[in-house]
Amino acid sequence: MKQILFDYTQYNVWANAVVIDLLKHLTDAELDEELGGSFGSVRNTLCHIWGAESIWMQRLQMAEQVILPQVHFKGAFAEACREWQAISKQFVIFVEKQFDDRGFEHELVYHTLKREPMKSKVYEVVQHCMNHSTFHRGQLIHYARLLGINKIPSTDFITYSRQKKS
Repeated sequence: MKQILFDYTQYNVWANAVVIDLLKHLTDAELDEELGGSFGSVRNTLCHIWGAESIWMQRLQMAEQVILPQVHFKGAFAEACREWQAISKQFVIFVEKQFDDRGFEHELVYHTLKREPMKSKVYEVVQHCMNHSTFHRGQLIHYARLLGINKIPSTDFITYSRQKKS
């Protein structure tokens, strides 16, 4: 299990970097253009992914109360991207530090953002968070196409796996 989660968290960092590289040349107007979907714009969607990864990492680190980093963030888009990548890299480190698979079976007790008590196994949290990011990266790629970016690189796990081997 550790190797699978380690690969998946590394893939997440790689795929985020691919998407960030794709979006980094957009103007502020393009980043904020309402395009539909879950969070409406490139900026809002990216900040949602960053926030979700941050919340789950805080929960894995046993924070009593989670802090939504994007709520009071006033920095530039590039800075939000760096912060997002920093959180993504924390997942790699978290998984790497587990001595064996038993750590991933540990049941994490936390509260949802609606203050409802929940329990999830560590591996479920990591897998959920990486899947969540993948889903919303797909939305970012769709937005890029809507904004006229025609050369879209692959962010498929198999592409990452092939590149890692070469």
